[in-house]
Amino acid sequence: MLSALRTSLAGQSSQAICRRRMATIAPTLVQSKPTISSQSKHTTRKATGPIKPVYLTLSSFTAKSNSAKKAVALDPTVFDHPIRRDILHLCVVHHLDSLRQGTASTKTRAEVAGSRRKIRPQKGSGRARLGDRQSPMLRGGGVAFGPKPRDFSTKLNRKVIQMGMRVALTMKLREQRLGVLQRINWWSHKTATLSSRLAGLGWRTGTLFVTGESEVPARMRLASRNLRGIECKTVADLVVYDIVKWRRVVLDLAAVDTLERALGKGLLGIADSNRVVSDVAHSSVEGVETST
Repeated sequence: MLSALRTSLAGQSSQAICRRRMATIAPTLVQSKPTISSQSKHTTRKATGPIKPVYLTLSSFTAKSNSAKKAVALDPTVFDHPIRRDILHLCVVHHLDSLRQGTASTKTRAEVAGSRRKIRPQKGSGRARLGDRQSPMLRGGGVAFGPKPRDFSTKLNRKVIQMGMRVALTMKLREQRLGVLQRINWWSHKTATLSSRLAGLGWRTGTLFVTGESEVPARMRLASRNLRGIECKTVADLVVYDIVKWRRVVLDLAAVDTLERALGKGLLGIADSNRVVSDVAHSSVEGVETST
């Protein structure tokens, strides 16, 4: 009797629980956020003005003073790039890795000449067990895990190298250690005449001359090859490490055109007729550093 009563009560309670509705959240009035039209938003983007070239004083081998009134118009996308020291570090390490020879080599126990006879019996002598004479533990044997010829060069994306070139040229320009000549050429093959002229300009030590021609002019090459601290090369052989290494970099107009064609973004096209100007304000012109 009691068991039947308990069973009936349990069934009624389970049915009541099953018929009970689940608790729901009462609907509340949610204030919708006011929509702001695109026209009423205050934009923080600054209006970009027209791109203006960067002006640099045109240097000369023959002029007596360096305060020339003519200036060279440079592409700001190449010579006014944001400074990225991490990119310079990547480019320098990439170049130095490519210069490592990697010719160190040692002989393993398989390459050492000699007999492969076992030195002494395995047991009975009371001494340590040994194999052949080529064992790395013995003097004159092979080398375990020694160096072998390898390639230390690393891979770096082309766009990273191009950015490193822009950053290096910008740093030289901001440090006033970048010069531009009409043409890197000298009238004599004598070293003494070129040395005296470079001393007058303050370019006697730590100066790299870069030309955009296919090769360095013969007289300039002969006159500068015996001068310590002076080097001449073409723009095709120029790397980021050269710009960082040398204290002063001097380009000619052909090299400037080549660099802007290779590194420029095409936002400002400077024609050859507008490259050299003479009516630029003095405050907007930068000069090359002339101290020794």
